[in-house]
Formats: sequence, structure tokens, C-alpha cells
Amino acid sequence: MSDQDPLHKFYKQFQVFVQNNPNVISAARAASQIPESAKAIIVLSPYSLEHAFPRDWVSKSYRKTIVERPERLLAGSMGISAAVTMYPALFTLKSSHQRKGSLLSPHVLKVHGHDWPPRLLRLCKHADEKLAKGEIEVPDTWNAGDIYLSSKTIEALQGSLGALEIGVDSIFKGPSPEHVSNRAFVVIRPPGHHCGVATPSGFCLLNNAHVSIEYAHDVYGVTHAVVLDFDLHHGDGTQDICWKRAGFRPDEEDENSPGYDEFGKKFAEFPKVGYFSMHDINSFPTESAYATKDNIKNASTCLLNAHDINIWNVHLSTWETEEDFNKLYQSKYRTLFAKADEFFKNAKLEMSKSGRNFKGLVVISAGFDASEFEQVSMQRHGVNVPTHFYTMFTKDALKLAQMHTEGKVLSLLEGGYSDKAIASGVFAHLIGLQNQNWIKEWGSEQVVKEIVRGCKPTWKPYKKKKSRDVIRIWAEEVIELGRAMIPEFEFLFVEATANGVHLDGKAPESAVTQRLTRSRAQQTMQEEPPAKPSTPEKELILRRIVNSKAAEAVPPVPFVQQEIPSDDDKEDEDYVYDEELNKTFNRTVEDITIDDISRHLETLEIIEARDTGTAKPEPSRKSQDPRTATSKYKIPSSTTTQHLRSNRYSNVLDYDDSDISMVSHISTAKKHSTRSGRKW
Repeated sequence: MSDQDPLHKFYKQFQVFVQNNPNVISAARAASQIPESAKAIIVLSPYSLEHAFPRDWVSKSYRKTIVERPERLLAGSMGISAAVTMYPALFTLKSSHQRKGSLLSPHVLKVHGHDWPPRLLRLCKHADEKLAKGEIEVPDTWNAGDIYLSSKTIEALQGSLGALEIGVDSIFKGPSPEHVSNRAFVVIRPPGHHCGVATPSGFCLLNNAHVSIEYAHDVYGVTHAVVLDFDLHHGDGTQDICWKRAGFRPDEEDENSPGYDEFGKKFAEFPKVGYFSMHDINSFPTESAYATKDNIKNASTCLLNAHDINIWNVHLSTWETEEDFNKLYQSKYRTLFAKADEFFKNAKLEMSKSGRNFKGLVVISAGFDASEFEQVSMQRHGVNVPTHFYTMFTKDALKLAQMHTEGKVLSLLEGGYSDKAIASGVFAHLIGLQNQNWIKEWGSEQVVKEIVRGCKPTWKPYKKKKSRDVIRIWAEEVIELGRAMIPEFEFLFVEATANGVHLDGKAPESAVTQRLTRSRAQQTMQEEPPAKPSTPEKELILRRIVNSKAAEAVPPVPFVQQEIPSDDDKEDEDYVYDEELNKTFNRTVEDITIDDISRHLETLEIIEARDTGTAKPEPSRKSQDPRTATSKYKIPSSTTTQHLRSNRYSNVLDYDDSDISMVSHISTAKKHSTRSGRKW
């Protein structure tokens, strides 16, 4: 990979954004006044793009069904850039381009055993041989409709592991003691919560959440963690690994394995992990008419502090109005936080009795396929969540973290398969990750539609814009920033437009060449660094890319089909300018960017570092300057951006912000389907 900072283009584009928006200049310049510990870290993973669907002989209609593809990261970048434009001083972007993890590292092997990671490497290494013969590259027992492999998958997985490690490092160590942030969002793929101990499933090859927790345990001494999962689908793999952590023998392990009693149980080991999920009981892996009895029971398990197991599952329900949903959230979904709170309290008591130190971590499995904007095929059972849910849920996760983990929250991208669902979901999630309030207009159909125009490979700015059309002007700023986040995005645009040929008929040689200088060869079982292709090889690959159209190769299909305006003169035919929406949207943008720094600091309370958990605020909020403090920060539930609750901001989505610990406790011959809903 090039030695140049991959965020260089983004920084330049951000400067343009600031220059174009005078009202954010003061906020951008004053970013240095906010300590890094008060910012949220966003970890980008360029290597994650390497995992791409490799079966080039399949039909175009079949390719459309492969929804887990590299373009998902581009949609995520749109959501990130939208949040950055609203709060330009509150986020720090990092690229994991210089760090690869190993599939054979201790924290991977402890989660997945000593058989699965080496086998996965072997399958990836030999995948290209099968693909060249027109053969399916995954074993017959796997769901080939969901899972695919190639030699490049190794690099993607290594890059994802590196990104996970950077995310954990950022919230526990940082580049220095003065630059440790409490919150990180790691934008990786493939997702992980369906992968069990040694069983890949539902697009997932490694369990990212558990690997991160194991790394946090090995390196930073984390003893207990909770996984909060709001993906549309049940994280059966994450839950399955929790049973292993509790000492129960995994299904994949031989019954004669030593160390287990006659019931297949041994002592639980650290770190101890609780799993708390909300999901659709009728979707994968409990798909209607295809689910097994065991899958349904697993996705409905509710068990706390028994036999070292802490699992709580809540099923999604239908709703009509946002008011109905908010009541549903308070009465049903928030139960997850009450149970997670109970898990941490029991853990602290247990550790105290044994004379050991407790150290906690909150992990969010952030899948956005339950979004109201997700494609119909993924939400065929009619349950979803409004966009503001992702802000509410995330803010509650922050409160849980403040109560038990000194504010440490690690969020990992899981599902989400339409541009709209990912972009809007990530946007709302990041607003919540900084404890800010979601404003309704941000999630309107028109706003989201404008943002996701940037996911089109052939995107071009509008030829004409009305000066008062604030939404379109802002959206184009968002798109420019999002497309500049990862240099390799340009390669995706090339692949998706005429199989490597730009509209002007020329391949962007700099982007392709930069991409090709990265390691391409298959790696050995020891994961030795592969040799770089020689210059003739690069030129040969480049010619193949440029001339692939002549070879009549099937062009990649955009990963989601949406109604997006074209870039020609007809683009405005179905567009209706909404004067009131633009006025309101402009008002919210202007107010936030003018004084976001001072306002954000007002939401922070300084707390002292502690070993056992309960936050103890300083006697006086004004006794220490938050701009120079190196202590931890507390985000209180009672003082969350109260300034946004004025009449001027009646569009802020409000809800009961009571303490999560006060939520009432509420309990509640094999066929297969793919996660995307197709039979196989």
C-alpha cells in the first residue's frame, strides 16, 4: 500500500468543506480544544474491500442476490461523513492500512480453537484453483448462497483483525495517555456475529466481537464484557461462543475431549461475556418455515447468572407510529440494558468476594438491517426500527458503560445491506456515540436519498442547484467527504463502471496501480508476506481490467437496487422541493456547527479513574477545566444536550431518559435458507 496517508484526500476535502461553510470554521479550528478522550474514534479498514464475490461465471440475476459486498463500506462512509459534518470537532478518523492481524494469533485461536482458523486459511488459499475451474470454492456443507471465499479473503480478514485491534487499543491505550478515547466504531466486513466456534454462517467467517473481547482481555486485562446486538438477525454464533466461554463443550468438539465432566461442562474461564440481543425471530437463522426447533429456542433464550451463562434475547415487534415505537422501546427493548446492568453488578460482586479486580467493556454488534430503510427482501417479515432508534440505543449503551466500564464502548459494524439503511443507521449511531440528540429531519426520506446518491459508482455533482436547496448542497459535501475516506473506493467505482473503464474510456491508472501494489498472492499457512507482483504483472492485470468488457465478463451489479436520480438532465423530473424541510434542516445544521464544542463539553462530567466500577463525580463540575483534563469523562443521563429541547428544536426526537437500571425486568430433516432469504 502507498506510503502516503490514505486519509490525505479526506483531509483536503474536509478543508474544502470548512471553506465552503463559514459557520463551521470556528468549530473546526477549535477542535484542538477538545481533548482526544472526549472524541469518538472511527477506524476505517481498507483491506476489508479485498473480500469480494469471486464467481464470475454466475448470472447477473444471481449476483444481485449477493448483498454482502465491498460497497457496504462506501455506504458506511456516507453515514460517517454526515455525522462529521454535523459535529466536525467530535470525531477522530483512523485508517488501519498499516496493520494486519493474524488468524493464528492467540486471541483468535482462544475463540475459534486450533482447527478452524488454519482450515479457513487453507480454504482461502485453494479457492482460486477451484474458481478457475468454474467450481464452487466452499465446502458442499456450507451455504454457498451466503458465503464465498478467495485468496484475497485472507488479506481482508487480516485487515479486519488489525482494525479490531486498533479499535481496542484506541480506547484502552491510545497513542499516548493523554489521547485515549472511550468510544470507538470499527467499520469492517465481513460481519461476524453468525460465526460460531468453528462454523461459518450468514456471511460471517470470524466472530469479530469475541475476538475483540479476547484481545482486550489478553492485552488490557478486561475480565467481563457485554455484547449488545441490535442486528435484525440473531447472533447465534456470538451466543454459541458464550456457551463455550461458560465451560460447555462446543458442538464441533469431540465428545472425548479431556477436561469436561460427564455433562460436558468444565470451569468457566476469563473473560466472561454476556450476550444481549434484540432481533426478528422470523428471520435468519430462525427463518419462517425453515428454522429448526433448536434455532428457535436458542434465539429465545433468557438466562442470567446461572451456570456461568448470561444471555438475554428480545424479539422485535411491529409498530405503527414513532410514539408507539418509543413506548415499545421503553417497555421491551430497554430490558436488555437492565439485564446487562445486572450482569455487571453480579460480576463486580463476584470479583470482590474473590479479591480480584474487575475490568469491563461494552461491545455493540452494530447491524443496521433492521432499519426502516432496509431493502424489502431483508425485511420480508415486516418488523423494523425507525432511524432514531440507533441514537437512543447507543446513548443507553454509553450510560451502561459509564456505570460499569469507565465509559469504554467498542462498536463493530455487522449487518445492513442497502445504501439507505447503512448510511442513515451509521449516521444516527455516531450521533448517539457522542451522546448527542438525533434530529428528525436528518432521517427524512429526502435527506437519506440525497446522501446515498454518493454510493453510485458514476456519481457526479448536480449540474444545477437552487441556492436555497440546503439539503442537496449539504448532501454533496457529505458525498465528497465519504468518497474520499478510503482511496481504494475509486477502484470499486472502476470495477462497477464498464468493468474497469471510466466514462471517458480511461482507467484511473493511479488508483488501480496503487491497489495492485498491495499483496495479491495467496498466503501460506504461516501467513508469510507474499511477494509483490512485478511491473509486467501489474501491467498485465491492468490490461485485463481495462479489456474485461471485451471479454464479455459479467459486470458487477450494485449491491442494492434503489431509486436514485440519474446524472443527466432528467434527474429532477420526480424531485419536489420541500421549502419547509430545507428551512428546518438549515436551521439545525447552522446551530449545531456554530457552538458544538462548548455544547459538547457541557455534556461531560469529569470522574476519577477507579478500579471497581461505580462512577463518583467530582464535587464541582467547574473545579477542573475539561479542555485540559486528563481524567476520565462521564456522560450523565440527566444533562444530555438539554439545549436542544427548546421550542426551536421541537423536531428533536425525545423519549424517557430515565436510568437504565430502573427499567422493569421483562422476560419473554433440516432445511435451510440463506440470510438474504433465498432457498439453497
